[in-house]
Amino acid sequence: MRGLVLLVLLIALALPASAFGEAPPGPRLATVELIETKTSERSENETPPLMSLATVDPSTGRQLRFLLGKLGEANGVVPSPFSGPTWSSDGSLIAFLGNAGGEEGKGRIYVVNADGSGVRELPGTVSGANPVFSPDGRTLAFTRSRFRLGRNLNFSTTTWIVDLQTGESRRLTRWRNGLENIPGSFTPDGSSLLLKKYDSNLRGPRVVLLNLGSGESREILRDATEPVFSPDGSRIAFTGYLHPDLVEAEEEEDYLAKELYVARADGSHVRRLSRTDDIIESSPSWDPSGQRIAYVQVRADTSFVPELGLLFPTGNALMQMNADGSCRKKVLSQRRVAFYGAVWQPGFGREAGPISC
Repeated sequence: MRGLVLLVLLIALALPASAFGEAPPGPRLATVELIETKTSERSENETPPLMSLATVDPSTGRQLRFLLGKLGEANGVVPSPFSGPTWSSDGSLIAFLGNAGGEEGKGRIYVVNADGSGVRELPGTVSGANPVFSPDGRTLAFTRSRFRLGRNLNFSTTTWIVDLQTGESRRLTRWRNGLENIPGSFTPDGSSLLLKKYDSNLRGPRVVLLNLGSGESREILRDATEPVFSPDGSRIAFTGYLHPDLVEAEEEEDYLAKELYVARADGSHVRRLSRTDDIIESSPSWDPSGQRIAYVQVRADTSFVPELGLLFPTGNALMQMNADGSCRKKVLSQRRVAFYGAVWQPGFGREAGPISC
């Protein structure tokens, strides 16, 4: 059975996108949507499933297409929240965290063609999350986590890489209680991988660059997370806490909100792009021209359990701005909808260019 699954996957990956039909032309953003209730702000004919994988035209916020995700559909694949999608470098495939047949606890990574056809599981990714395609499309980085509740809480997240031809996966970072490593972006040549690193023994998250050949890593940025290289590899967009915005929540649950930044590839010349109070920026993504950045914007939760509000941030928005921080513009926002990830589709003809203010 495993051999048959691999054979089907290899054939599908070898076929061009045109074999499955074409997605709409021009720039596209992919996101995972969580609908709070069955009644949405769209008309009855446009009501999507409770969880969906969708793409949208970032220039207009229209042409919203739901690729898959009918909750409870027999043998169907349902996207999971908390982990955004990712595109292959040629823009023909989307990888995402999902569940099959509505089963709980069976999370793994799937791929689907850009038009929503050909959904299939990626072997070697059971219990995986946070997928990131390599530039050549031959491998995919992802995470696995351990959570053990005993006399003490034990939690660790490691980064793995899977060969899409063989389904063989290997661990890139070590297990250790209080240590998390989450992939953000490959270098354009695929030789190294940006990671968000959180270590309970250190203050704040770090961005490190892991050399896939030697296994050595070096720190690029402090108080930084969600790093992603620009298309030419000269810059890194990231979110972080370099200019703390303290959110005053109830029951002394105050916390810091992330801002959006850009730096050179070596971590120097950091430039702050967002200046918002009680607003959290996340999930930065470059358009193929390197002139725009899309991201998710969330109004900070001030309840006595703010973590729940941040996990299910209904009413958040897909946003975009120029790479210099100018001309901020909303793409899409709906009161009962939560967006996880805002990822530009790569490929020729998908460039958006600068926003005119």
